[in-house]
Amino acid sequence: MNVTLKPMTQERFERYYEKSIEEYAAEHVKAGNWTEEEALPNAQKQFQQLLPEGLETENQILFTIVNEENNSIGILWLNITEKQDKKHSFIYDIKLDEEQQGKGYGKDSMNALEDFAKEQGIHQIGLHVFAHNKRAVALYEKVGFEMTDHVMKKRIT
Repeated sequence: MNVTLKPMTQERFERYYEKSIEEYAAEHVKAGNWTEEEALPNAQKQFQQLLPEGLETENQILFTIVNEENNSIGILWLNITEKQDKKHSFIYDIKLDEEQQGKGYGKDSMNALEDFAKEQGIHQIGLHVFAHNKRAVALYEKVGFEMTDHVMKKRIT
């Protein structure tokens, strides 16, 4: 199984942007970070800060993940920065279309990203994953990511 990372088109970006704001807001509610009332405005504000110029925003690269039949199967949003004379990247979002999950494309996408990182001279790839997303945590561990931080909460009722 193989995937390719292709630059995201404006049409795909517009579909992705609105839907992802809603999904990001819902994830923060599920994680207990935001109330339902504040979630959507908070998510909108963060996306506007991170992507003020859309696809043309400096240091942000958005890809469409394409399978071996050249069909779009997901997206990958990567931020690249320079730290201590080394390029670092951070995955802001990686998502496979629901019907494409469980087919090995997640691992293939991470391998394609690693190949891209090597080509670009990127020293390190980071990401955030919500603790309740056990499937994603397992995938990232499988492809070599290591835990670097823990944020813990105790809910008092």
